[in-house]
Amino acid sequence: MRPRRAVRALLPVLLAAFLQAVVPDAFAASPAEAPQAAPAAASPDRAAELAERERAVKAEEERLLSLRKEVDAKISKYEKLLADVEAREKRRREEDEAKVDNLVKLFEGMTPETAAPRIDALDEGMAAAILSRMKGRKASSVLSAMEPKRAAALVRRMASGVKNFPAQ
Repeated sequence: MRPRRAVRALLPVLLAAFLQAVVPDAFAASPAEAPQAAPAAASPDRAAELAERERAVKAEEERLLSLRKEVDAKISKYEKLLADVEAREKRRREEDEAKVDNLVKLFEGMTPETAAPRIDALDEGMAAAILSRMKGRKASSVLSAMEPKRAAALVRRMASGVKNFPAQ
């Protein structure tokens, strides 16, 4: 969500900088300082020059509008891609959570003496995730059946995920 806000917040700034770089004269004078309609006695060359400048300004405005549409389309495209990636990531996390929940049920169905060596064989992160989701009595039984050093390491790992837990 933050990248979208950042893009939308920066878009007007970037667009103004781009416009100033492309058409620097348009930002030089305010409308009050701009010359008014040419007097009737102006030379034909001056009128032709003004008409040419007006045509060039209109062409530049059209080009900038098309560029803005392009930028808006790209922003929209990237916002959709970002939403798609976020949805996939959320689905992946949910699937991982479901797998761990399934393993928790599986290990809770075992006796502590059977579950302890199997959990002990897992990597520390997975073992801590499973033990932290097990019911308290079952997890304590499994931990008591484990080697004390390994049980202590798993408890430290489980506690590291808890906010405001006292550090050693």
